[in-house]
Amino acid sequence: MANRAGEADKHAEAEQGSHVPCFLCSQQLNQRTDKKHAKPYFICDACGMQIFVRGQQGIKNLAELVATLRQHDFPFREHAAVLFEIQALLTEIRGIKKELEKLDSIFEIFSTDEHRERTRKLLNQRIETLLERLERIADGDDTLQTR
Repeated sequence: MANRAGEADKHAEAEQGSHVPCFLCSQQLNQRTDKKHAKPYFICDACGMQIFVRGQQGIKNLAELVATLRQHDFPFREHAAVLFEIQALLTEIRGIKKELEKLDSIFEIFSTDEHRERTRKLLNQRIETLLERLERIADGDDTLQTR
């Protein structure tokens, strides 16, 4: 039991400032420690993913991963920011497409064809703008600073 308490102290020290990216959304996850077993785990509030690290080899691998991520922190943040930008663009495009699908059922009752077509044209124009931005990101020409 004393050995487990010593391990808990060691992991608590290692936990200070330890974080990894979420595998689904790239959000930074702060390392937490299970109080009962003193094992590390991560929870992503953004997407709901939970990561539990069990076993001594897994805990050692995690420590190596955290050390590597610390060494390459700036490049990762830059890549994560680009990934967030891409995810935001794709989410907006999906939302606009859903709105386009709803246009016929909503506007057919309440609006003239002129309003429906104008709205459709503007929404399609917005999709094109978003796709152009996505292309610039893919080509490496568009960064968060140039917008």
